[in-house]
Amino acid sequence: MADCIGSKEAASMWGVTQATVSKWCREGKIEGAEQDFKGSPWRIPKDAKRPK
Repeated sequence: MADCIGSKEAASMWGVTQATVSKWCREGKIEGAEQDFKGSPWRIPKDAKRPK
């Protein structure tokens, strides 16, 4: 898998809260975002696009 970032880093990169990034991940709005199991940190591809 490509280099990944966490939801905190994605949030600061996209100018939104970490909670918003986590919500987008849960809703499947960030392509390639995954987590090992429910409750574990999200892995987001570095080149993922910010959802509209």
